[in-house]
Amino acid sequence: MDAEADGCTHLLSASRDHTVKLWHVETGFCDHTFSDHTDWVRCLAVRQSDGLVWASSGNDQVIYVYDNNRARIGELRGHEHVVESLAFITEEAFPKSNRENKHNETVRDYLASGSRDRTVRLWKVSTSECLGVFTSHENWVRGVLIHPNGKYIISCGDDRSVRVFDIQVSWSKTF
Repeated sequence: MDAEADGCTHLLSASRDHTVKLWHVETGFCDHTFSDHTDWVRCLAVRQSDGLVWASSGNDQVIYVYDNNRARIGELRGHEHVVESLAFITEEAFPKSNRENKHNETVRDYLASGSRDRTVRLWKVSTSECLGVFTSHENWVRGVLIHPNGKYIISCGDDRSVRVFDIQVSWSKTF
């Protein structure tokens, strides 16, 4: 589902009608409609390392995570207002030797989210656990991304600030 990846066959779209649609690139037809959300879906993120996992969220404050078989594999709850942005940790940010830890977890298992509740959160997708809540913004968080080195979450907000959060503390708790 990564439009930039070779062999990409599908695209995702989010909508005010509470749905996420999976579109076939060549035919232009909708292959599947996901109707789990109860309000406007505002953001999507696809795991760039393999395109096999994606997440959606929006006004209902729930982040749903799906796999490439169209199965819901996670439900992340904790934000207290609209979720505006999602970003997966990219596996390429870590040396191959560090991609698996003593528990056989991979770094692809993590997602960041930004919300109008003024928080940025770091999630472990496989357990639906919130690993950290970052609260420096004074207004809505509009965007999040993971720095390519995998050590920082960068966010921007309506408080006209860009914040950089060091997530090494969160990593040391989980690895």
